[in-house]
Amino acid sequence: MSLRIATLLFGLHCLLTACNAYTCQLVPGSLVQIDAGIGQVFGVNSNQDIFTRYNTVWTHIPGKLKHVTVGPAGIWGVNSANIIFKLVATKWVKVPGLLKQIDAGGNQFVSGASHHGTPFCLPKFNTVFFIRENSDANWVGLDRSLKYYSCGPYSCWGVNSQDQIFVKKGVNSTHCQGDDWQHIGGLLSMIEVGTDGSVYGVNSNGDIFRRDFTSASYPEGDGWTHIPLYASQVKHVSYDTGHLWIILKNDTIYDCTV
Repeated sequence: MSLRIATLLFGLHCLLTACNAYTCQLVPGSLVQIDAGIGQVFGVNSNQDIFTRYNTVWTHIPGKLKHVTVGPAGIWGVNSANIIFKLVATKWVKVPGLLKQIDAGGNQFVSGASHHGTPFCLPKFNTVFFIRENSDANWVGLDRSLKYYSCGPYSCWGVNSQDQIFVKKGVNSTHCQGDDWQHIGGLLSMIEVGTDGSVYGVNSNGDIFRRDFTSASYPEGDGWTHIPLYASQVKHVSYDTGHLWIILKNDTIYDCTV
């Protein structure tokens, strides 16, 4: 099913059912990127300052990053030079390798995309025991060109420079490279997999979509549902424990609950 058809169907659904499943609250502050996982929320602003949210307050974390992520593999990030870091206790520890985008939502493994568009993953035996700069980091390169790559407990999703969508099934903590790629219909400019396996994305127009019917036995799901929130204004989303975090193109933050 195409995203255009899904949008039309969802519009009809809204006319019939009053479509009020999400309640959104404006969150003070401004961010360019946000990531939620295992009950935590991290983000970075346009100055590359790092923040985490405790209850209803943003707390500044020392350091500079352009992309930050939190999940079962811990808290990781990349800076403007594409250098990778892991937060160990209260210190950002440099990790060998270069990535422009990173994701810690997999089952204790880390994934991401390089500035050349190559997706990589780092298996559990490296992520868990990475505690100092000379720790092992055996990144596994994957045979696909992607600009954004995100993983959950049983699948990884990515989009390429043409906004085409791909899913990799059969991923786990020791086999992060998974099975063959499967092309998924639709177009998205970014995509995020929640730590519960849910999949959300944003298209180039700034509209939000959710993948339907994903599960451990059916990771690819079936069809897309358009989420009619802040039409054509969204640039980044992340989902965790019933909260859909939205960043608008003007860096405004919203917390939407289902």
